[in-house]
Amino acid sequence: MTKEEIAQYQDKKPIAVYPMSNWGGIEILDIINGIDDYVVWRYNYDSPDKLHKAKVLINTSGHQYIRINESSVKLDNFMRV
Repeated sequence: MTKEEIAQYQDKKPIAVYPMSNWGGIEILDIINGIDDYVVWRYNYDSPDKLHKAKVLINTSGHQYIRINESSVKLDNFMRV
């Protein structure tokens, strides 16, 4: 991500969270809609300038998911805030 995109999301509140442990999890900051949908996310125990962008994929049963560190995380498992 560029520095301008990082500055845009630094103080933004998450729209959904996925708890992974007692110390934190994943925060979704934005959903970018287009031909291909993308999710802007970060670990909430990491520094706020480490943002990631992941493409939203659909499995054979129709569930949407994103790939994070070679594992699939379904968007159904995120909680809205």
